Order: sequence, then structure tokens, then C-alpha cells
Amino acid sequence: MNNISIDGFSKTGNWYKGNLHCHSTNSDGKLSPQEVVDLFKNNGYSFLCFSDHDIYTDYRNEFDCEDFIILPGLEASVNLFDESGKYRLKVHHIHGILGTSDMEANAKNKFEHLQRRNVKIYYGDWNGKKAAQELCDEMRSYGMITTYNHPIWSRVSYNEFCDIEGIWALEIFNYNTVNESNTGYDEVYWDEMLRHNKKMLAFASDDNHNEGIFDDACGGYIVVKSDSLNREEIIKNMLKGNYYSSSGVSIEDWGIKDGVAYVKCDKVYRIDFIVGNCVNDGVSIMSKTLNNELTYGEYKLKGHEKYIRVKCSDIYGKTAWSNPIYLGENND
Repeated sequence: MNNISIDGFSKTGNWYKGNLHCHSTNSDGKLSPQEVVDLFKNNGYSFLCFSDHDIYTDYRNEFDCEDFIILPGLEASVNLFDESGKYRLKVHHIHGILGTSDMEANAKNKFEHLQRRNVKIYYGDWNGKKAAQELCDEMRSYGMITTYNHPIWSRVSYNEFCDIEGIWALEIFNYNTVNESNTGYDEVYWDEMLRHNKKMLAFASDDNHNEGIFDDACGGYIVVKSDSLNREEIIKNMLKGNYYSSSGVSIEDWGIKDGVAYVKCDKVYRIDFIVGNCVNDGVSIMSKTLNNELTYGEYKLKGHEKYIRVKCSDIYGKTAWSNPIYLGENND
């Protein structure tokens, strides 16, 4: 592994910023679709997925233009209430984002714009793992790529979602639930999956509802590297992990060169190389003063690592997360 070199991002392409988790007046958001689009365009975003609750929307004809595109989709749910039906105890929220043209062409089913789906509700108890898998399978039957969203906020147990087959990415930062109740950080579940050899990408998002109670917009996003801004290329690069997630920090480059992992980023306070799978693997590099001084970090691989990812954070807590690079027998 001393001579291994792997690029974290493609060599060519442009960077495109987007939000994958967003609500409008089509469900429980307070802004109209037009107002939402205006908000994100004015803040430098290049793409947006309207993920309204259990209603599929496709606003490509209305909003696609040269410098901004829509990813059609929805946030699908299944709920567990107590026996009285008064209290919601747990929920699975799984995104369906319309996949590549091949996925769409080969799909068993097809959503229409503004089509609602039937929401399954359990009372008293459920088989959480089975319910999650069924929901994921349903979304995939419509040609969707799927994400698992905010598990801590959803009050689910790890074993109720960790082994779902067909999930593309785990939502590890949800700006809305961070500010609502500090239940939007799910990074620990990501590493638990990776440590158990489950290949999983991750993403940060807003989950904005724009209610005005607290800030929940333009605080969590992904930045995709792509040769062009069109839905097909953005989706393909998302599936490949050719992007990073962020709550306000940029990553310029990262990867492995001659057995040394490296990252180039905005000025930050600390850089963490998170590594699997032995005790004491990985390293944290911190500024010598309480200032954002670091723009580069590296970690020399020992040779037994299963994966490595990097996290860059400033003194205000704003963070960028890479996707993992798989190593050894995991690198297939």
C-alpha cells in the first residue's frame, strides 16, 4: 500500500453546489416552489431536489435553465405510532431522487408530477428493518436513487436501517434538525456502516421548511464535480461519490498519493482523517492557535486500512466531509 495512489475527485470538471433535501408548500414547507428556487439561485446553488413529503414533483420544465437544474424526487415515509395513534414513535424517511436515464427507462413504475403515494402506518410495534427495506424497494421500482435520512431525529435503532440494500447515501448532516433539536448529526452511524464493510456514501442537506422559527436554509449541501450541469451527469457523479458534503467549508482536492492521504481545503481549525479499522488508526491535525490556519493535511497509511475519509472543520463548526476511499480488499 506504500505506493498506492487514488484520486478523491475526478481530474477534470467544474464544481456545482446543490441541496438534495427541501420542502415547499406542496407539503409542509412555507415557501412556494418558485420562492424556494429563487432563494437557492440567489445563494449560488446550481441544482435542487424538491423532496416534499410523499408527493413526487418534477419541475424541470418550469425551472431548468443554463445555470440551474431540478432533480425530480420526493421524501417517502413509513411511520410507527403508539397504540393510541397520538404519538409518533419512529419514522423512516427515504428519498427517491430520479436516477439516470437508464434507470428511468428500466423502472417498473413511473411517477407523475404531483403524484401522491400511500403512506403506511404501524401502531404499537413494527418490524423496522422490513419496513425500511420495503420503502427503499418501492422507491427503486420507480427508477430512483435512494438516501436514508436523519436517523437520530427519526428515533430509529441502528439495526432498523443499517442493512438496507439499495441505499445510495446516508444523510449525515441535516441543517434543519441540527437547529431544531440538535438531532441532525449522524456521522457515527456512517462509520459504523463503513467499519462493517458496508460501502456507503454520505451527504449533507438543509431539509428546509422556511418556517421562520430558526434558520434552516443554505446550511447543508453537496458540491459535485462534473463536466457539465445536466441531470444525467450530476446524478452519475453523485453515484460515483465524485462530490463532497459541507456546512460551509470547501475542499479543493483530496486523495492518496504514494501511500499518503492528503487534503487541500479552505482555512480551517482542524483536519481529521477518519480511518478503519484498527484502534489508533487515523489522525487529527489542529491549528496551534484558536484560528483557522490549516489549508493542508496528510496521513501516511500503515497498510492495513479498510477505508479512509477526511473531515475539515473551522472554529465555528462549519465542516466539509469527503466520501470514503476504500482500501485493501474493499477497493474493488
